Amino acid sequence: MKSSSEFFPVTLLKADVVGDLTDDVYLIKHGRDADPSVQIALSHIGIYGESSKGKQPIVLVHGSFTNRRFWLSAQGIGLARYLVEAGFDIWLMEMRGHGLSPRNRDYKDNSLEHYAVSDVPAVNEFVIEKTGLKPVWLGHSLGGVLISTAIAAGALPEIKVAAIALLGTQIVRRRWFLQIPLVTSLGKFWFTLKPEMDGRKLKIGPENEPAGIAKEYLRWLGLLGQWRFNNNKTPLLAKWQGVSIPLLAMVGKDDQSDPAKYCQRFYESCGSSNKVFKLLAKEEGYSRDFGHVDMVVSKAAAEEVWPELSNWLVQIKQTAA
Repeated sequence: MKSSSEFFPVTLLKADVVGDLTDDVYLIKHGRDADPSVQIALSHIGIYGESSKGKQPIVLVHGSFTNRRFWLSAQGIGLARYLVEAGFDIWLMEMRGHGLSPRNRDYKDNSLEHYAVSDVPAVNEFVIEKTGLKPVWLGHSLGGVLISTAIAAGALPEIKVAAIALLGTQIVRRRWFLQIPLVTSLGKFWFTLKPEMDGRKLKIGPENEPAGIAKEYLRWLGLLGQWRFNNNKTPLLAKWQGVSIPLLAMVGKDDQSDPAKYCQRFYESCGSSNKVFKLLAKEEGYSRDFGHVDMVVSKAAAEEVWPELSNWLVQIKQTAA
């Protein structure tokens, strides 16, 4: 596949074969951000010797403190492989400074607003350019929030997307301690001094997160906070209520990071009439009450969750056709 684009400079960083999988990594330098150094790594995963032409493209976006390895291990194991083998065209986007996406000049000031307005639309345009098809966007945790933010803000036009799938995703939970003004003020001050959060030191993941993400969350979920862009008074939740794109939400009952009731509330606030909610719990026939990570990365997920996700994607493809 050519690494060129009509929209912006694109570099083929590497083209590997891992077992029977191909792993082509592109660096997209879209030039749409105030920081000209931004480059986004986008991995294209396929079966060696097979064409991906005509297959439904799926863009997977990881959550906080992780990278593309959440979807596909170095040994070629994971949800990404499963979906490739199920007949989908898989693309893995990595946020700025994560995995193969290099750190940009203004790394500490990165935010979901920047990602949603600049990075996500560029990736979407590139995938459409290469495949000729509108992709499904699938995100876990912060990745799902990013997708929802881009859709709600109109930065990722619904007309250019086939559907969205959100795994363990919400932006409505307001922790009690964040409603104390002194706490949020101290938090903002702390992250003015500290440029990033170290995932390894915190023992929550292999990647770091920039201070800008933390300050943005404090602004969104603190006292009187709203899910909105910094210089726009229109709440994104109001726009989310007007979204009509097909939506799948999968939620683990034992999710401690993004509890099921908040994920369900966020799902219900979406205005789409074409939406499906899946509670991954024993009471719904699953072998366990799934948590935040094992709903995607576990043997049980491979046996129970991945097939349901794949079936929904097949339905979306059939509807689009």
